[in-house]
Amino acid sequence: MNVNRSVSDVKSELTINGSKDCFIEDIDTNYSLINKRIVKDLCCVDLNIGRYSKTKIKVLYVSSIADIRLVNNICNRLNNINIDAIIDSSYLKNSLEDENNLFPTIIETERPDKSCMALLEGKALILVDNSPYVLILPNLFFDFFHTPDDYYQKAINTSFIRIIRLIAFIISIFLPGFFIAVTTRNYNLVPINVLLIFKAGRAFVPFSAFIEAMFMIISFEILKESDLRMSHAASSSISILGGLILGDAAVAAGIVSPIMIIIIAISSIAGLIFPSQELVNTIRIYKIIALIMSSLFGIYGLIMSFLTLTYNIFDTRIFGYKYLDYDKNELLDSFFKYNTKIKKRNSHLTNNKIRGKYK
Repeated sequence: MNVNRSVSDVKSELTINGSKDCFIEDIDTNYSLINKRIVKDLCCVDLNIGRYSKTKIKVLYVSSIADIRLVNNICNRLNNINIDAIIDSSYLKNSLEDENNLFPTIIETERPDKSCMALLEGKALILVDNSPYVLILPNLFFDFFHTPDDYYQKAINTSFIRIIRLIAFIISIFLPGFFIAVTTRNYNLVPINVLLIFKAGRAFVPFSAFIEAMFMIISFEILKESDLRMSHAASSSISILGGLILGDAAVAAGIVSPIMIIIIAISSIAGLIFPSQELVNTIRIYKIIALIMSSLFGIYGLIMSFLTLTYNIFDTRIFGYKYLDYDKNELLDSFFKYNTKIKKRNSHLTNNKIRGKYK
């Protein structure tokens, strides 16, 4: 009896171009999807984890590209995991990541093409039986700003959208805090005409700007969570009803101001541009931190929250690699895509720096 579903279309990481097949819950099928794309030097380490489940695990890497010390480190960490059962790849992800890091360091993907791109960069994959998601590690900060579409489009289009993602990251975290700072403490940072518009919009709101912003953020998160958990048929109705309540009805009742709805909406939508739910959750936490600091200390609190964010990015580690372990070429490629004859890999991840050649 075959209990596995067939290979289907991608559901959670949609792209305009590229392949449409995705991983399923069978580890052998998932391995085949990778092996048909990468034939030469693809190596596999087989493990069984879980006292009762004895779940099959495969660690994949390209021998001529990957650093064998990384592979050994991953296998040692996996062998030291003491758990009753591995039900999904997320169980391993939580065990491999540092709990003190707010930023995600491991990517879960259901796309075989994205997984193969990671292998060719010198990274490793962890395939877990009964899970349709493959773990990619180690992942650095700007890896979460890239999508498979970046490699299927022209360089100028890719460079533009990468800059947009970076701007969206900054807006999603700091825009509400900046608005609170300039409307409650640092009035001289905006032109007087703009400040009068801000104040006029909040003239009849009985709550402080901080309470108003927190109300909108929490309401949006409740609406988003309801939309995710409900069935597809009911989620559209919830979105429409929530939009009416948080929009016209809230403004008409004098609970929130129109400008606050615009600020929180722009900030929340900017955070949803990233496919990683872990990164979206991290953005939400730092947004609230920036909001609290701005309400207490104004623009200086916003600067302190930015310094805290920067420190945490520099302090994050994954399997011995720093979160910003980029050489000069790879760092520039994080923002811009270049059409050059010689393609290079990140020298911090592999000694095989030139793409298309062996060491």
